[in-house]
Amino acid sequence: MPGGTNLPRIRDYNQGVVLEAIRIGDGISRVKIAEDTGLTAQTVSNIVRRLLEEGLVVEAGVDPSGRKPRVKLRINPETRYAVGVLMDRDGISLALLALDGSVVASSSQPLTVPAHETGAIIDMVARCIGEMIENSQIPEHKILGVGVGWPGPMDHERGIVYEPLDLFGQNWKELNLKKALEDRTGLRVLVDNDATAAAIGEHWVGGAQNATNYAYIFMGAGIGAGIFLQDQIYRGDTTNAGEFGHITINFEGPPCFCGNRGCLETYCSPVAMVTKVKALLEENKPSLLSKGRGKIDFEAVSKAALEGDALALSVVKESARILAAGIVSLVNLLDIRLVILGGNKLHPLRHIYQSEVDKALNERLITRNVKPVTVELSMAGEFAGAVGAAALVLHEIYTPRLAGLGQSS
Repeated sequence: MPGGTNLPRIRDYNQGVVLEAIRIGDGISRVKIAEDTGLTAQTVSNIVRRLLEEGLVVEAGVDPSGRKPRVKLRINPETRYAVGVLMDRDGISLALLALDGSVVASSSQPLTVPAHETGAIIDMVARCIGEMIENSQIPEHKILGVGVGWPGPMDHERGIVYEPLDLFGQNWKELNLKKALEDRTGLRVLVDNDATAAAIGEHWVGGAQNATNYAYIFMGAGIGAGIFLQDQIYRGDTTNAGEFGHITINFEGPPCFCGNRGCLETYCSPVAMVTKVKALLEENKPSLLSKGRGKIDFEAVSKAALEGDALALSVVKESARILAAGIVSLVNLLDIRLVILGGNKLHPLRHIYQSEVDKALNERLITRNVKPVTVELSMAGEFAGAVGAAALVLHEIYTPRLAGLGQSS
């Protein structure tokens, strides 16, 4: 049964609607906000007055078009900020995001302690957060909080993580990452799936600002899908929706760390690609990678592929084709018309992946003749996960969410 609501929730929701219209419109008038949102002119005027008083928006000149000049409204980026952290197999990346979605600072840091040493890693993350805020010279009272993109099972509402089985080990199982970071930083902390965070980031600052339905395919430590449906992020019952890398594509395939067999990730994740390249090199297949280039990791494979190495390029393209086949199934299931590709591992190879996914959707999608699917690359680049994690905080506070209207208080 749907829950009731009350006037304060409606007011907060409408304020979120207006703020989002201003953020996306970037120079929009009160009249246009009323037209676009369906709110009355008086309601819009009242909300804008509150936003101006709080310093969240500013009046930015006059639009001379039309019969009557109209005052333009814009987000004031200097009033609120959020920090985002992406945790990955190789290290962490961070981003500092202003209220208007602009990236103020970004950085990455390799893990300098063993992955199983939870306290040391959390100390490192907290230290990096503090250094980013200090270096930005932004007063701490303007920092709304910290978002963390986590590469495995977690409880978004409580901030508890459940070990990504092949990454950090058993010491992370049922660890309250939210509390641990809040205790160390003194800031509010939100924890979410890395792909979900990236999808929220694209909705806040990227090419999906006006999209109602889309999937963000994120390749970082693994492969995930952040899903927006009916203009709302979809998290599922346990807040772990989007484990795209663990759909079965061969039930007799190789074992996956999750306990299943033949998962998509076992064929086309960064780890799978490195494993495949090493196997081919053991067969003495010719490659730039066999000529004393040192450690063979995903970065080396990516670089070789971009330099035209036939072996590395064949492995990358095969991975892209397998991923594309999975994306076709996802689009068939959800009936969406926008797919965004991103993630720190996918970024250097983004054009190869975009080409293969676009080709597969044009050739295999059951609704390909109804309306084409657009395949876009994340506008946040290699820091998409960290930018998305920061956007988690802004999204939680300012984005209008229909779910909130269905909860009585």
